[in-house]
This record gives sequence, structure tokens and C-alpha cells, in this order.
Amino acid sequence: MMKRKILSILLVSAMLASITGCGGQKTISESGSTEKASTASSKDITIGVILKTLSSEYWGYVAAGVQAASKDLGVKVDLQGPASETAYDEQNNMIETMLSGGVDAFVISPLQSDSVASVIGDVNIPIITVDTDAEIAGKVSFVGTGNDNAAYLGGTFAAKKAGKGAKAVIIGGVEGNATSDARQAGYTKAMEENGVEVVAVQYAQSNPDTAANVMENIITAQNGDIQIVCCHNDDTAAGASNAVKQLGLKDVIIVGFDGNQSGVKNIIDGNITATCAQAAYSMGYKAVETALQAINGETVETFVDTGCEVITAENAEQYLETLKGYLK
Repeated sequence: MMKRKILSILLVSAMLASITGCGGQKTISESGSTEKASTASSKDITIGVILKTLSSEYWGYVAAGVQAASKDLGVKVDLQGPASETAYDEQNNMIETMLSGGVDAFVISPLQSDSVASVIGDVNIPIITVDTDAEIAGKVSFVGTGNDNAAYLGGTFAAKKAGKGAKAVIIGGVEGNATSDARQAGYTKAMEENGVEVVAVQYAQSNPDTAANVMENIITAQNGDIQIVCCHNDDTAAGASNAVKQLGLKDVIIVGFDGNQSGVKNIIDGNITATCAQAAYSMGYKAVETALQAINGETVETFVDTGCEVITAENAEQYLETLKGYLK
């Protein structure tokens, strides 16, 4: 009888050793079935992040959100960005190098959607686009602003302030860019719904000096009969404001986009009227959070809308303090 008990104990021990001796990858559930257990903790996960650049205020907010998520969620983040938003080859080279080095998920804000998609190719890791969407194999989510809706909110504010029968111009960033197209659509919809005529649409390559020249030409062509200027970013709005002042126009409603400190300060100083503020910090944070969820096999939203807030003279001071806090 004693021998049978000893033999039973040895057999059970041998079974347990065979189950636990495979690197801790299998566990026995309460129901008696076996399932694969996770062997990697958050500390073992690396998420690659390449933004459009790291050398601008706006992308500084996105980067700050990425770094905060890295700290809060306990994951490693390899954060990079080219020298400027026109350094297309530099970003493509960064992508090749990062992916060849091995990351568990990849967050990208593409400068040129088609070329970036080609460089990434068909990789077997989750891809998350941030700020700017693109059709990329393996993409599981886009984290960013609903640009058409954000511009619609800013445009509606301007149209209601100016009143029915007003005339508006739209100064875009880069013609044919998906983000520019969406913002133009949002502004246009807001004007049409509120009885405002869009008399001109021009592009200024997101450059304030170019925007000033474009605005001067439009003012001349329209004989100064302009009540609203809707811009695709805050730098463009600043350039348009300079032209409006130089040519002596009064009470022109100027709306920017992004909600950078410079744009908010221009509202406080009375140079522009409003800006459609993107939640850049939240974009960076949510992009890393979404990537980690995808790595862990969780279901993620295909579009994570980080929202928009219209900043005016009424809330500009408070919003400026919020922005400063992100970069501390």
C-alpha cells in the first residue's frame, strides 16, 4: 500500500514538472484545460514611434504625450522624427532602420502616405497612424483629430459671428494633402450651412510669409470685401493677420488651426479671433496606449478621435496655461 502511495506521488510530480518546465508558457486553468500564458511584461515591450518632426511646438506636444504614456504604461518607446515636415527621405530611412531593428508595434505620422506605406510594406506587427492617416498594410487604428469636424466647429463659430451674407476665404496648407482636404471640407460646410459665401480658396504651404502674400492678393482681388479668413494652421493665420493689418481691413474674423502657444497668444493679443485646437498631447498618449492594447490582443477602435476645442478670447488664457504644463 505504501509503495503505491509513493509511486502515485512520483507520477504526479513528474506530470507537474513536465507542465511547468516549458519556460512558464502554459498554465492549468481551473477547468483543467491548458492555455498559453504571457511571458512578456510591459517592460519587455518596445513601441516604435516616428512623428513628422520633433522640431516644432505642435509635435513637441505629441512627443510629450508619447513620453508620458511610456512612463505611465511602463513600456519602452523609441521616439524619432526627421528634421522637418518636408524631409521625406529622412523619414523613410528612419522607418526602414526602426523596423529592421525590431519593435513590437509601430506608430507613424506619415509625411508622404504612399511612400511611407511602401517602405513599411507587409510587417507582422500592429501599425497605428497618428495625426495623419494613411492606407498601410497592418494598420489597426488611426489616432487623431477628425479634421473635417474640427474645421466645421471653427468655421461655424466664425460664420455665426459674422452673420449671413458675409464673405469668406480659405487659406490651406498643401493642396491635395488629405488633412488639408478634410479641413477645407469642414470649413466649406460650415460656411454653406450659415449663408456665408466662400469667395476664394488658396494654398500657402503652411508658411506665414506665403500666407501673407496670398492674403494680400485675395484682398486686392476682392476689393477688401472679406469678413472671414479660415486657415489650416496657426502660422498661416498669423501671416494672414499681418496682411489684413497692413492693408487696413477692420473686424475681419481670422480662424487658425492646431492651438499652438503662438496661436493662442495671437488670440490674446487680438491678432486672430480663434483657433481649432487639436489635442496633440492626447494624440501621442493615445497612440502608445492603443499600440499596447493591440500588442496584448485587445480589440481597438479603428479611429480614436482625440477631439477638438475652439479657443477664443474667452478661454485662451486658461488654455495657454494648459499647453505650458505639457512641456514642463
